[in-house]
Amino acid sequence: MRSRRLQREIDDLVAQGWKIEDEDRDRVVMVDREFGSITSHVLVAILTVWWTMGLGNVVWGVYNYVSRSRRQVLWERSGECPSCGATVSEDAAYCLSCGTDVGNEPTADETIACPECAAIVTEGSRYCRACGSKLADTMGSSS
Repeated sequence: MRSRRLQREIDDLVAQGWKIEDEDRDRVVMVDREFGSITSHVLVAILTVWWTMGLGNVVWGVYNYVSRSRRQVLWERSGECPSCGATVSEDAAYCLSCGTDVGNEPTADETIACPECAAIVTEGSRYCRACGSKLADTMGSSS
């Protein structure tokens, strides 16, 4: 079940025209595709119609659809203490119930750089939190 915060973010993006491309237990990949502006298509049509019979316009649209698509990865944040299971706010540094440090950032030897976008991710992660790429696929390892 999604948290209210995550569902609100998804609803806001869907209202802006984004679509859900992929979802997992703790992440949702949103995509906003575009085909290019009408002005660019008119210009491409004028410049290419007599040579390619309009195929240049189709190629321009496909190029925009593939290269100018925007993606956003939304993550479900855990709201539980790993020790006692008490509810902990997302920005808390420690659990108010048992005192466990829940705000630890991973150390340098526990992190790796994503090969797609160079973002720092925790070693053993399946997906990059910045770009959403599957780390097992991009690194050639299996998990």
